[in-house]
Amino acid sequence: MEIAKALILAGPEPQHLFPVANRPILFHNLEALRAAGVLEATIFADAATAGTIERAVGDGRDWGLSVTCAEWDPDAGMGSALAAGRRFIGDEPVLVQRGDAVLHERLHGHISAFARERLDALGLRVCRPEAMPWCLLSPRAISVLGAGRGPALNPVSGVRAQGGRVRVQDVDGCVPLPGDPEALLEGNRRLLERVNASFTPASMEDSRIEGAVQVHPTAQIRRSLVRGPVVIGPGARLTDAYVGPYTSIGSGVVIEASEIEHSIVLPDAELRYVATRLESSVIGRGARVVKGFDVPRTIRVLVGDGAEVVLT
Repeated sequence: MEIAKALILAGPEPQHLFPVANRPILFHNLEALRAAGVLEATIFADAATAGTIERAVGDGRDWGLSVTCAEWDPDAGMGSALAAGRRFIGDEPVLVQRGDAVLHERLHGHISAFARERLDALGLRVCRPEAMPWCLLSPRAISVLGAGRGPALNPVSGVRAQGGRVRVQDVDGCVPLPGDPEALLEGNRRLLERVNASFTPASMEDSRIEGAVQVHPTAQIRRSLVRGPVVIGPGARLTDAYVGPYTSIGSGVVIEASEIEHSIVLPDAELRYVATRLESSVIGRGARVVKGFDVPRTIRVLVGDGAEVVLT
């Protein structure tokens, strides 16, 4: 019994559209769903973010999926999403997942196990943080949870309480939390491990590329060293720079006479003449970290809300 339909639950935090390996987490999830044989998905989001998600995802054709978006109150829990999605789900099993979770293994093996064991619910659990961001549900489980019978925070327990066959499987994944850069960097690192080298000589000038480095054709790299895995986005410009492993460089980023590794640099950020190598950092969209040459010597930073700056 294959699963052809998925419900993606996007909460009020904008984490699902945060780019890791230069693509929003939600986009990675859509790609994984299609690879697992899913054909249709409905994304449930709160009223404040539903429009943004719909504009970003469109109809899903970029992933070979049919995708629709609908408004949903996250406080009402999974049961309300299942109830609202009954017409879409029909009498088929469904995969329900959080839009901001990152799975570092393939879904298809778990879908096969769900069918082979004739389960009503299979929860895929990650331990950091303790969460169950993926849940495969049979039609029986959908009826139980959609009717509100069972704990809202633990769908597997709810189905078990009604006599269903259930199992929980620990998986290799993470759920980045707002204000938790370590989880974002971990997700970025693991996804970059899948990168294949791709760059054109026209993008390079007196530069050296080592390892798996993916460079957009419109990026420019001059007198720099880049050690993969690294992804460099459209229009990025690196001059006299070092970019080390596990770093994603967003579109329009400028890095000049600076060094960075194991980091995420969001679009249109600038690093210029930073005297110390940056590592394990998340540089926000449009942020600027610039060394001033006026007297007295200074470092100027322009960072967003919730930023942390550590100078050693």
